[in-house]
Amino acid sequence: MIFKLEIYEYKLGLTMEDQTVQLIGLLIFIVTYILISTEKLHRPISALLGASALSILLIVSEWKPEGYEHSVEFHDIVSKVEWNTIIFITAMMIITIISSKSGLFQYVSILIVRFTKGNPRTLLLSLSLLTFVISFVFDVITTMLIIAPLTVEIYKILEFDFRPTLIIEAITANFASISSLVGSIPNIVLAEKSGASFLDFVLIMGPLSIILFITAIPVYYLFARSSFVDPPKILVEDIFLLDPSILVEDRRTFYVVIIGLIILVFGFIFGSVINLKAAEIALLIAASLLLFSGMHPKEVFEDVEWISIYFIMGLFILVGSIDILGLLDTLGEILTPFLELPLIVSLPFISFGIGIISAVVDNIPISAALAPVFSRLEAEGIVGPIQWWALVIAVNLGGYILPIGSPANILAINLSNREGSPISFMLFLKIGGLLGLIHLLIGTIWLLLLSPVL
Repeated sequence: MIFKLEIYEYKLGLTMEDQTVQLIGLLIFIVTYILISTEKLHRPISALLGASALSILLIVSEWKPEGYEHSVEFHDIVSKVEWNTIIFITAMMIITIISSKSGLFQYVSILIVRFTKGNPRTLLLSLSLLTFVISFVFDVITTMLIIAPLTVEIYKILEFDFRPTLIIEAITANFASISSLVGSIPNIVLAEKSGASFLDFVLIMGPLSIILFITAIPVYYLFARSSFVDPPKILVEDIFLLDPSILVEDRRTFYVVIIGLIILVFGFIFGSVINLKAAEIALLIAASLLLFSGMHPKEVFEDVEWISIYFIMGLFILVGSIDILGLLDTLGEILTPFLELPLIVSLPFISFGIGIISAVVDNIPISAALAPVFSRLEAEGIVGPIQWWALVIAVNLGGYILPIGSPANILAINLSNREGSPISFMLFLKIGGLLGLIHLLIGTIWLLLLSPVL
């Protein structure tokens, strides 16, 4: 231990005062992550408080990182924010809000209910499939904001227990997201550092997401079997009297949204050919929908989830600050021996090890912390594409082992609680824990099979 510390001091030229600043910074970081994972405070408050405390520590201590000509200033810290990611998330929220207000998602949900004729098994499969498809275009938070309220309303009409389906939708949104760069915030953060394109996600992770969906269906049916009861005949008859078109208040907005979403998907797929990033495409579509939908911008911007945006900004500042302190280099040194092991050992270490941590802490802060570490290790030749994809699998699939592992889970639980039907920790764990571990195993095997060509 003493020998290691001497090497550490020699390598970084750290004085006792420097080590004290690092120790204080590390404690602030750990306490902040504990507050985020336990939600003792609202997550944005925890992230912003931690970011502020670390920023003040760096400035007051006049910390001068290796390679800097001056001590750290606030603009150095703010420059660590991944503004491409922030712009992308904001743009996608605008697109989602306009799409939702157009009546498109409500229209589709009524069509699904009429198609299933109120059959609980067919309804569960149809809503799971709809969640899977929506996750290709929207991140898991947005997907749940779209699908969960619709599910509750449908199940209340049919007098079904909606809790199993909400849990299943949250799980589906999480694993379906691996096939799309825009499928989750962790994907966006990791793609920004790894350079993976939208098409890379589709080609490499797309087949895996389909395999995961197929393997999940029997488990879904087994889990929800107690809620499979036939609805009263009169309710089914009432459903067929519903005209989906009455949900479309403005046909112009309805068709503008459909065209916009089609262009958005094609832009994501082929944008890289002309060097357009996902953020630029999303921003263009968001601006176009604001222009042509006929909605007042104030009406749209009032519904933007600014809380989530500030939470992510706080995380970037938090992680950027510990990077400036040199602590991410230390984390990289700790991970290096494990990542240099043969793939048969290192891939399970990433997928299961980081996956379980994501389940406990939340996959967004874990991604924010590990993305710069993997980027640095990639520059040193220690990490390659296969390890990046293992990280994508870990943070997305590990996110539903526990109910606190992903925002999608929390949204489903909060909505159910507001409706007076609480989802307990054990109820979620009953299916999430089982499927999460099974899917991590399948994902690891998938990457081992692909390793010769990646």
